[in-house]
Amino acid sequence: MNNLFLKKMTFAFLLIGSMFLISCGSSGGSGDEVDFEFKSSDLTNKYWYANPYLSSDYNRNDALIVYRFEGGGVLKRQEFSGRRDKLVGSWSLNDNELIIEDESISDDNRQEWFIQSNSIATYLKLNSSSGTRELYTDIDEINDVTADAYVVNDLRVVNNSYKSDYRMEYVVYGENIKECKVLPDADTSFELDDFTDFQGEKVYYLKESDRANYFDNFDGASVVKFYLKLDGGESYKLEEQVYEYEIDALDNFSTTATHASGAGSVTINWNAIDEDDIYYFVEILDKNANEYLPKFRSTRQSADAGEAKLLEIDNLTDSEFEALDELAIGEDYYVKISGFKYEDGIDPDNSSNKEINIQAVTRYIFKAGAW
Repeated sequence: MNNLFLKKMTFAFLLIGSMFLISCGSSGGSGDEVDFEFKSSDLTNKYWYANPYLSSDYNRNDALIVYRFEGGGVLKRQEFSGRRDKLVGSWSLNDNELIIEDESISDDNRQEWFIQSNSIATYLKLNSSSGTRELYTDIDEINDVTADAYVVNDLRVVNNSYKSDYRMEYVVYGENIKECKVLPDADTSFELDDFTDFQGEKVYYLKESDRANYFDNFDGASVVKFYLKLDGGESYKLEEQVYEYEIDALDNFSTTATHASGAGSVTINWNAIDEDDIYYFVEILDKNANEYLPKFRSTRQSADAGEAKLLEIDNLTDSEFEALDELAIGEDYYVKISGFKYEDGIDPDNSSNKEINIQAVTRYIFKAGAW
């Protein structure tokens, strides 16, 4: 009985083993390999990131590439700095050959890539006659990075009289940034310094010595590039579009601050500039006029063109940040009024990325007296 059972078991094992060899091919490798096929469903409706970085040279075409392949062959490219998607062309996938036709590329906008067999739904290894490229669906270390560039029309006192001049401002956020530079053009580079803003976030701005690069006329649209080196040693370059629209200067003659010392409140009056779709922030600054750590920042204020505006500020006023009780009675304080417009195509109310897509700012800071 036991011998019969053992014979049946041996036969079963031999049968399973022969089936396995047939399905996998012989040890000599003469069997057919399973064909690799990358599916469109593995590619679509997700962001793919490629970092072709070569150097911090402005003229190098090596900024971070972000594509989104959508249904129907729709190709979108994201300006990563402000998380802005733009329709740029089309794509197709056939027999593991990925064709990308990106109209935002000025030279050869047709790319022919072959997807390699080690590609998966979160990683693409691409080969072409001109080289290789790797794309990922996530780059963890720069997920929180944003960058913005905008023109500022600064109203200030020069030689005892009020004067408005233009300058550029740059803002970069990212906790893992080790080094940050802005490249306004091929001949200019500024190193940015890190600060902690009023929300406790790490932010990079121009050094104080570089903020006074004023110019008389705004030249219009341009592409600004940012060089970033991360804590892990990886380097990236981001591109940021500055559009052609500037902004008028605020009027100091209509701007007043009324405050009774020790009362804990102040009333700010100003005239909106004579332009629609401009929004305002009002800030209370300390005795050093520290713009990075305001003692109060209002919520966004809308206005009609040329409208006379009034904002009463105390500890009950709606605000983005409020610490008026930290102001010492009898110490000087400053008021900062900023008017700004968003970039082209940004919905002021519904765009989730509006605060990192500012096109132009006008600002005026004045000493308002003693608190």
